[in-house]
Amino acid sequence: MVQKPNQRGATRESIKATKHNWPTRSSFSPTKYFRQHQETLTESFMRLVSYPLASIMTVMVIAIALSLPGGLYVLLKNVQSMTDQWEQQSVITLYLFPNLEDTQALALSHRLSSLDNVASVEYISKEEGLRYFERSSGYEQIMASLPENPLPIVLRVIPTLTVDVNTLASLQALRDQLAAQKEVEYAELDAQWLQRLANILSFGQRFVYALSVLLIVAVFLIVGNTIRMAVESRRDEVLVMKLVGATDAYIRRPFLYMGLWFGLLGGLFASLCILLLSWWVSAPAERLIELYQSGFQLQTFNADEIILCLTISALVGVVGAWIAVSRHISNIELQ
Repeated sequence: MVQKPNQRGATRESIKATKHNWPTRSSFSPTKYFRQHQETLTESFMRLVSYPLASIMTVMVIAIALSLPGGLYVLLKNVQSMTDQWEQQSVITLYLFPNLEDTQALALSHRLSSLDNVASVEYISKEEGLRYFERSSGYEQIMASLPENPLPIVLRVIPTLTVDVNTLASLQALRDQLAAQKEVEYAELDAQWLQRLANILSFGQRFVYALSVLLIVAVFLIVGNTIRMAVESRRDEVLVMKLVGATDAYIRRPFLYMGLWFGLLGGLFASLCILLLSWWVSAPAERLIELYQSGFQLQTFNADEIILCLTISALVGVVGAWIAVSRHISNIELQ
C-alpha cells in the first residue's frame, strides 16, 4: 500500500475542501452585521489597551505629527483675521509733470473727482508741498536758497474702497488707470505694506499645505508600520482563519479598526495639544493686543475644525492600515 507523504500545515487542497464544507451563508441581517462590526471595534480597542506603552507611544507620535500643521494653521488664521481688521482709507498720490500749469492740474482734479470709484481729490500746490517739505525735513535754509521750487503739483486721490487684501487688486487697477493720464508723471498707491503681507500670507499657506502633506505621509508610514507588526504578531491566527475559509475582508477588519483607533486618538490628542498651546499663549497675546488698543480676539480650533481634524486623522489611519494589512496578508500563504 502506497503511503501519502506527510504534509506540514495546511495545503491549498485542504483549504478548498474546508471551504467546500463551510456552511452556506444565510440571508443578510443588518442587525447581525452591525453587531459583528461593533464587537470587532471593541475588540480592537481592547487590544490597544492590552499594550498601553506601545499604543501610547504610537498615538503620541501621530498626535505630534498632526499638531504641527494644525498649530501653523491656527497661527495663519490669526494673522489673516488680524489683517482683516486693518482696513484703512487708501490714498493714491499722483505726481504731475513739473511744467504743468495750475489750470491744467485743477481741470484734472475736477475730472478725477467725477469718477465713480473716487471719493475725493485733494489738490496740493507747489507752494503747499514746499512748506510741508520744509517743516518735515528741517531744510528751510537750503530750500530757500534754491532759485525755483523743484516740487511738482500733487493730487491725493482717495478711492471709495478701503485697503484690505480683497480690494488690493481693484486699487492697483485704479492706480494704473490714473497713472495713464497724460498729466501724471508718477502714481503711487500707499498699500505696498499690504501687498507684502498678502505675499507673506500666500507663502505661509503654501508652506502649511506642503508641511501637512509631508506629515500626513509620515502618519501613513507610522500607522502602516504599526499595523504590519500587529499582523506579523498574529500570523498564526491569520493562518488559522485562512484555513477555515475566512475572506481577506474579514481578516482585515480588526486591523482596519485598529488603524481607525490610532487615527482618532492621534487626532484627539493633536487637537488637545493645539487647544492647550493656544491657552498658554493667550495671556501674553492679550497683553500685547491691549498695548495696540485693538479689538482683536485670539482664535483657536473651533468645533468644526476639531471634527475635521478627527475625520482626516481617522481616514489617514484607516487608509494606512488598509494598505499595510492588504499587502502583508497577501504575503501570508498557507503551505
